[in-house]
Amino acid sequence: MKIIKCGDLGFKCNFMAAGNELEEVENAIFDHIEKEHKKEFQSMSEDDIRHLKHRISTLLGRSCGCGAL
Repeated sequence: MKIIKCGDLGFKCNFMAAGNELEEVENAIFDHIEKEHKKEFQSMSEDDIRHLKHRISTLLGRSCGCGAL
């Protein structure tokens, strides 16, 4: 099971995406960010978005899958 919390990505939000497949969880959290944090997301540069995607991959790549640092 892989879990990532929106709050771990710097947003003031309690949303958590969970699933068994890495790609499934990455898509769920990114979809959530695009919809629920639209204003912040639209103000991000391409570099910021690339950094966000890297942070998501890093947190989900941890062996426990809990998203904790």
